[in-house]
Amino acid sequence: MNFFVIFTTTIHSAAALLCLTWGWEPGQEYVYKYIGRSVAGIYKLKMQNAVIELQSRVVVQSVDENNIIVKLENGQIRRTGKYLVNPYHVGESGDKPEGIDGEEDAILNPEFLGAPFGVSHNKGSITGVQIGSDEPLWVVNFKKSIASQLQVDLTGVRSVGPAPNWQSAPKDGESIVFTTFEDSVTGDCSTSVGVSRLSAVQAYSSEAFKLGSFDAVCKGKPVYKITKTKDLNDCKTSPAWHSTTSGVHECDFGKGNCGEFIKRVTEASYLACGDDFPSLTFVHSYAFSDLLAQPFATKTNGNEQLLNAVIISLRLERKEAISSALSVSSPKSHQSLAYVFGDFQQVNGDETPAQPNLVDAYMKSPAPVSSMHSNIIEALTAVAVDLKDKPDAEQDNIDRLAVIGRVLQMFSLQELKTLWQEIKDQDSIVVTLFVDCVVQSGSNPAVMLIKELVESQQITGVKATWALAALGYHVKTPTRELLHELVNLLKSSPVQSSKTLSQTAMSMVADLLNSACGSQMAAGKKYPVSVMGDFCEAKDGVVVNEFIPLLARELESSDKTFDRIVALATFGSLGLEEILPVLLPVIRGTSGQFDDTAERLRAVLSLHRVVFTAPEKVHPILASLASNVGERPEIRMASLGLLLMSNAPQSLWQKFSANTWFEPSRQVASFTHKLIQSIAQAPPASPLLKSLVKKANIVLPIAKADVAGLPFSFVDIRSDRLDEGITSMMHTVSLRDSNQQWPVYFAHRYSYQLGPLPRAPLSMAMWNFNMSDLWQSIMGNLFKSTEKKSASKEAVKSIWDELRATGRPADKRAGILHINYLDSINRFIDLEKMIESIPAVMAGASKYQNKPYDVNAAKYRLLAEYNLHYASDLGLPVRFLVSLPFLGSVQGQVKSDGKGGVKSDLGLAITWKLTSEIRMELPFSGNYIATGVDVLADFQTPREFNFNYNTQNGQFKIGYTPSSKVTDLVHFHVRPYTVSRNVADSLTPTLEDSRAVHIISVTDKPIEREVSLGGFIGLDVKLMEQSEEAHSDRLSWMEYLAKWDVNSLSNLGFVPLSLRSRKYVVRYDPSGTNAKSISTTYLFQYAVKSGQSNVVYESGASKSTNPTAANDVVSYKPIGPSFRPLLAKVLKNIESGNARLASAVLAAEQKDGSVIQLSSVVGLSKDTRYTKDYIDWQVELSSASKAGGADKKVNYAVCYTAVRKWNSPPNFGFSKNVLEMTEEDTIGFGAQCQHKVRFTAKLSRDKEAGEAAISSPSGQQCLKDMANGFQYGSSACAAARRLDHTYNRYELQSDAENMNDNWLQLARQFTAWTNHKMYPFVVKHVHAQTNTPGQAKWLIKRDPVTGDNDMTLVRPHETVVAKNVRWAQNNEWARFSPLTFALSQIYYPLNAASDSLTDLLQLVSGGVSESRCYVGDQAVRTFDGAVYNYTLSECPHVLMTDCSQKSKLAVTARQGRDGSAKIVTVVYGQDTVEMNPSTGFVVVNGARTATKGLPKGAHIEIRKTGAFRPVDIVVYPLADGGFMLEIRSIFFYMKVQGSNVELAPPVHMRGRACGLCGDFNQEPNDEFKTADRCAVSSGEMMAASFMLKSGDCSSDSQVSSRLSEEKATCLSADQQFHTQIHDY
Repeated sequence: MNFFVIFTTTIHSAAALLCLTWGWEPGQEYVYKYIGRSVAGIYKLKMQNAVIELQSRVVVQSVDENNIIVKLENGQIRRTGKYLVNPYHVGESGDKPEGIDGEEDAILNPEFLGAPFGVSHNKGSITGVQIGSDEPLWVVNFKKSIASQLQVDLTGVRSVGPAPNWQSAPKDGESIVFTTFEDSVTGDCSTSVGVSRLSAVQAYSSEAFKLGSFDAVCKGKPVYKITKTKDLNDCKTSPAWHSTTSGVHECDFGKGNCGEFIKRVTEASYLACGDDFPSLTFVHSYAFSDLLAQPFATKTNGNEQLLNAVIISLRLERKEAISSALSVSSPKSHQSLAYVFGDFQQVNGDETPAQPNLVDAYMKSPAPVSSMHSNIIEALTAVAVDLKDKPDAEQDNIDRLAVIGRVLQMFSLQELKTLWQEIKDQDSIVVTLFVDCVVQSGSNPAVMLIKELVESQQITGVKATWALAALGYHVKTPTRELLHELVNLLKSSPVQSSKTLSQTAMSMVADLLNSACGSQMAAGKKYPVSVMGDFCEAKDGVVVNEFIPLLARELESSDKTFDRIVALATFGSLGLEEILPVLLPVIRGTSGQFDDTAERLRAVLSLHRVVFTAPEKVHPILASLASNVGERPEIRMASLGLLLMSNAPQSLWQKFSANTWFEPSRQVASFTHKLIQSIAQAPPASPLLKSLVKKANIVLPIAKADVAGLPFSFVDIRSDRLDEGITSMMHTVSLRDSNQQWPVYFAHRYSYQLGPLPRAPLSMAMWNFNMSDLWQSIMGNLFKSTEKKSASKEAVKSIWDELRATGRPADKRAGILHINYLDSINRFIDLEKMIESIPAVMAGASKYQNKPYDVNAAKYRLLAEYNLHYASDLGLPVRFLVSLPFLGSVQGQVKSDGKGGVKSDLGLAITWKLTSEIRMELPFSGNYIATGVDVLADFQTPREFNFNYNTQNGQFKIGYTPSSKVTDLVHFHVRPYTVSRNVADSLTPTLEDSRAVHIISVTDKPIEREVSLGGFIGLDVKLMEQSEEAHSDRLSWMEYLAKWDVNSLSNLGFVPLSLRSRKYVVRYDPSGTNAKSISTTYLFQYAVKSGQSNVVYESGASKSTNPTAANDVVSYKPIGPSFRPLLAKVLKNIESGNARLASAVLAAEQKDGSVIQLSSVVGLSKDTRYTKDYIDWQVELSSASKAGGADKKVNYAVCYTAVRKWNSPPNFGFSKNVLEMTEEDTIGFGAQCQHKVRFTAKLSRDKEAGEAAISSPSGQQCLKDMANGFQYGSSACAAARRLDHTYNRYELQSDAENMNDNWLQLARQFTAWTNHKMYPFVVKHVHAQTNTPGQAKWLIKRDPVTGDNDMTLVRPHETVVAKNVRWAQNNEWARFSPLTFALSQIYYPLNAASDSLTDLLQLVSGGVSESRCYVGDQAVRTFDGAVYNYTLSECPHVLMTDCSQKSKLAVTARQGRDGSAKIVTVVYGQDTVEMNPSTGFVVVNGARTATKGLPKGAHIEIRKTGAFRPVDIVVYPLADGGFMLEIRSIFFYMKVQGSNVELAPPVHMRGRACGLCGDFNQEPNDEFKTADRCAVSSGEMMAASFMLKSGDCSSDSQVSSRLSEEKATCLSADQQFHTQIHDY
């Protein structure tokens, strides 16, 4: 806010303080009335302020032309926390009172304040002040502020540029503007001075004219207005200091403004008169300075801002000859008028802050420290009791802890030790919270106390680890002495004896050294460097001679990959240029020492900080690594990501973007494109991001687009920015190894930015190299295999032995989870060790069966704090504080019954608080005024839960017993306030001090309402709202949600966009609760029905059977009684297929024994041929006098049934016939489902759409491929077939029967919504028609080429026709949640050859779920898309197996003797299946079945052994000849039709497969290799290498000869070339 604009009239009439330059007439005394006010309030919210007012008389005696003596008389100070009138009319005449009503503060040592002081000046520019040497600092600062008001340099003694030339100015209408430097209490800053002569009319209308002294001084003389505007962005000295938890904000808090976040302005206006300039006398002045701050660095709806305004008025009362000369007693000269902060306990001789030592307190205390002990213990105890016994959201626990953390900064080391002795034997929660508060305080004595507690083992284990992890983050003054002590801590025995503690401490020290020593600019943003000077630098001995050598020894001496990666991560935290000589040998991959991929990857990523401080040295390293095509892809991609994200030169962006067209690795090419695309779409929320986004958008058109999903290495940046200045970003990196199913490296980083304040609260990185066996061992223990040894296993092994099957050389195992909080706090988890310890943990847990286990955990952290201190023109300190503390707690007991049941009496509480406050303090008394905003989010979970899992049927049950205590399950409030109180009262939270705090309320009629959430089951749970927002209706909430996307809302939704007071509470109240107990049960079951004509084998057996009525339905677990009627219903019309059954029941037993129950039971069945499905879904709300009572009454029900039928397209080629689907749905509502709506739908792909598919570019290419005999492996044919199978006509009809008004109203709302969405496309809308009552039709014709839709909606009273309706890719849904918007599109348009699940897999897998291998007559297309010519002989060839010998699966094929078909054999586990399409025979474990004689729809099943014999392998005879085989347990299927074979690989074999179909690693350029990993020159050579010996069959001798030659030299397919990097 610019009060100069608001109070133009007042300021224009303001006059000067005193006399200018030689205008001070020697021998004269000038007496002024001084009024100074500090006003704290929320600008644009309400005229409610907290005010401090100082009044005095200022007596000025002019000794000579260069010296004056000033004395303050009758000084008084008043303050109030609630001032409701305009506070800016200071010192004005009229009926308005000059003073405020409020509490008067007694001035400490008033004799010092009233003591005269001298001021020396040179033509109005003050050169020094002389103040009594024994006067307290606050008096010195206040007198400096008075001297600052007496100063105006009109002659330009320190002018910037030419000084004003007054001699050349005309006598009438003088006006001049110039710039000079002016020293004052707020700094020595550039000041713009303007002088204008006032007309008589202007002079008479001024406030000065109303003064009694005006005529005596100014009558008949020219009157001038003088203005001074200080530029706080251009200062030689600026008395300000700050301490923050982050050094990455994008502005300098010591300047005049920090973007829109903080603004400081200073303006003064003077009125002076005199015959000429040397004799001007100042009559009146009006000066103001504003500190404006957005509470949370973001805009609000009303642009409300915290404000501290200082207004100073000086009015000349009289001028007379000196009657009694003043003198200064024991003067001490001060050359600068700059404010000196008195906050610090340790000061230099001139009272400026000194860098603190290790033992004395950091901050001054307003009261004796010893008197605070009991208050601190009392506050900690109150928090602990509240967390354990009676959680109360209204009790501000988190504020208590935050204040304790700040109060402890006032304790010396000895005082902290004394307090620790009083606390250490208290309740464990009290001790934990105290340690957390000590860590938060961050003073040198606090750090030394934690160091001593760890070294003396007074805190150990998890408590010590967490304390050390966060210690560096909160350090306030990282002096060299303190850093040296922390390095010594690393060498102490307790730290060295614990690997976890040692690694945590190393990481903490590294991060602290980075923030304190890495960059003076960064250190200046985090620590009070502006008042204490630099603490250290990168070349300091503590860094170069102590810490780096210690860390290097740790790296070299470690023999475990986990320890080495942690050490390398610690180098990354250090992030100084000096780490490069240590990291380079690791990055190069020095043979025999640093050749492990996981370690090299970590070393590359450890350049993430130094790349920004030394880009000229790091960028060439990263560019070399990323460019080397012989390097490991993981290393290349990590280097590229770091290179581009560190703002590499545009030439490098262009290089790597263009290289995507020539890149041999599809992984790297896909990663590069996705990286550039993600950056290009990010909001330019910071200068760095702005530059990155610009560069990315320049090169994005150059990059080759590659559609790749989760199985590929990728980087994904999801970001959103609100107009209010809130940015949220999710940065995910996944690096894949072609030999592993899961990523070898996965990292996720969440960051946000509020205005100029970026933060990264959480990032996680996981190394998962060669961990598959361990993960599988966990699954194996959970689901023990009962597989028996058989000859088939030997068959697979014999194939592997003949091929000499060899997996890719495994990397060293590295399983690490690295969690980083707030870019500073690090925790490392050894996943390998954790997995291996599971048995021991389980054994330990078994000791607590039938015994209660106490859970008592709490953690407090100050997540962020910005503590800014400024000097005000009043000579008083101003503090602006923004903080975000967090408190989490779990309290109670857990008891296991050893049978799958757990009784839990746990209370989980999570609280965070966002506060912002501007405070003006009175240093001599500790009193202050303030204004602020308090935002609290508190979550409490109910207690007394029971959990039970039935291992027999898989039912999961949760029981809950309602509590006897009132509990606020959710509490959120926004509270703006003003306050006047004393610092000593701070241990009482501000909002709990009802005497002092005043909530800013803008209305006496807030919105108040309650909504019952649990009444229907007897729980008194209500959502209560009390809001002073202008609106709280559906529209206002929709407008609010429209600002966010799902990521930013879920993470930053608690940041208020309005400062109006409001509170939302979800409260449980036992007094209105009738429920005695509540339980929920969940059950899912899967069943398979076999037709009577199916042929069934047991796994490993060669004898078949046919299903009978007794065993035609099988499942993994016994079908529960509640499911049996439903199962019979959904399978009734299915000859052969599967069913999925699910139920969820919520039952509430009331205190009178009655039961209220809400149940949902759904069954879905689908026939084996996937041409029919059936759904039955029943939802029921009922009540009964007792559980299972016969008087059960259904209060409301929803009944839904659906039957779908469709004809499937042919397995290959285009569909000649029309494809159709029909669906009949019935939905019933009401107690008996008597209100019904029937839906019928008919979908078709007509001839027109079929022709469009053939005419499409992919269709035309497919025709060419078919003509060349390659229709089965053609990617063009796959795309064309998808077009060919897409329905383009949709006919939907609904018929309503006996509908009630509520549902009719919903139907009308849906009608209005659809009309609104279709409005831009409507070409005809006819109202008042008489169509069929109760019936609605929706006809859609989709254009197969453009995707546009022509729609006709026919309702009883209207017909709507719309043309070319289409999706809006930029609509609100797509912006709010891009993922769910993309998922929604799998439901339209529908495809005849797939279902929604298949489409979902395709969407998220980037096509890997659709990977296919095609083996035709003369050519093969591999899983990865490589194509080569090869014709199978009568010798069996391995199409696919697992060369790592982990999955016992092999598929072989040979050409039949008649040459008309391929005979395919599948070996899996205990079973061998041979299929001959030519004869129609299928041989299972040696037993032959003639499928041509089977009835239509019949198939062959192989069931697993065991109690419920689930179906695992199915062989389907195809109607047009051939077979389809499905292995359900591994999601593998294949088709055999004549000489063509199609295989869909199991995903777990990704990168491990081998055979004619390749290795399935999504890299088509490294496909051709033998089973023993020799690279060969062609697909033909590879195929020949997978031919097995069988009888008298033989291969092409020429091919065999060439293959033998290539295998003799055996160039390894795993050959790599590390990057050559020059020494640093």
